[in-house]
Amino acid sequence: MLIAANTPFGMYLTSVTHSMVLRDVITGLVKSLAFATIIVHVGCLEGFRVRGGPDAVGRSATSAVVKATFLVILADVAFTTLFYLTGAH
Repeated sequence: MLIAANTPFGMYLTSVTHSMVLRDVITGLVKSLAFATIIVHVGCLEGFRVRGGPDAVGRSATSAVVKATFLVILADVAFTTLFYLTGAH
């Protein structure tokens, strides 16, 4: 099997494993856990606040998506700043 630029799969896999750093994997896992926590908490909070009929559920879902997206972007900025200042970039 060939990957881009006619590189054999074995060579590609070797290159990928040699270029990966454990620090990058750990920071990615930490960030994904934080993002998931933000999304779950915002979704639950908005879900518990719903009052009214089906139209209120739609508005609440839209609000949850907007708030979660904004908070995830802010958290990503905070993590990027933290990792940059601590030298973990």
